[in-house]
Amino acid sequence: MNKTFAMFAVAAAGICAMPGAQAKDLTGWFVNAGAGRVNYHATVGQYDLGSDHGTAGILNVGYRTQFIGFEAGYTNLGSLKAGEPGVYRDKLSGDGWTAGINGHFNLTPQWYVSARAGLFSWKLHATETVYDNGASQTSKASTQATNGYAGIGTGYDINRHWSVGAAFDYYDISKRSDIGRLEIGNRVFSVNAEYRF
Repeated sequence: MNKTFAMFAVAAAGICAMPGAQAKDLTGWFVNAGAGRVNYHATVGQYDLGSDHGTAGILNVGYRTQFIGFEAGYTNLGSLKAGEPGVYRDKLSGDGWTAGINGHFNLTPQWYVSARAGLFSWKLHATETVYDNGASQTSKASTQATNGYAGIGTGYDINRHWSVGAAFDYYDISKRSDIGRLEIGNRVFSVNAEYRF
């Protein structure tokens, strides 16, 4: 298991287990959405492919009993582009579905901390276009698997229904390939809003 993912999963579990100063009952359905910057570092076997960043979007729906519940959602990890004009162009994009637990704990009547962890069923899409004497040839590939995600956050409850906040999430993408194990650690820093029904 990836050490970074394990660290954040333990942190999320610790927050979920702590006795909070929960003053209000948040039982019910919720929907939250976030957007932010995704930073990743990729390796395949012994090869270090380096780091880059893009834009991520996150959407979750779920149900809480008091302050702990479950969630399911979709995460788009954006796309990354590289290449040399007139020679080649590469594009890598990733997204996936999530299912896990979600906690929202008020430290004061307005300020809260949050935690989430679960399974991340991801898919990577790769496209490479090679240019040669005015002609081009494009090849595509994709791969998928299921790993995990975990995150922590904090924010402000505007009222019983609305919250705004910021979060740090880690999405683990790892799979064995012909040339070694593919490892992409996606760290997402986002701002988000939640509506509780």
